[in-house]
Amino acid sequence: MSDKEIARRKALLATLFFWAAAPALKLRQEMESVHGIAMSTDLVRADLDWLQEMGLVRWNGEVAQLTERGRDVAALRAKFPGEA
Repeated sequence: MSDKEIARRKALLATLFFWAAAPALKLRQEMESVHGIAMSTDLVRADLDWLQEMGLVRWNGEVAQLTERGRDVAALRAKFPGEA
């Protein structure tokens, strides 16, 4: 996993940390306006799929929500998967 992928996925977790749940389109908008990361909604969905596989988010294809582990990673209380 590249540094760019790690930064992007961490930014998604950070965004979700402040919301109860969010749709992919809203996350895409926040990634650009808050984090300065331009990405397609398809890439947001792909990253959410990966984050779900890691147990960090719940993602039903429409709305994403942090899991307890995801909250710990976003708050830097646990390591991000794949990071040294």
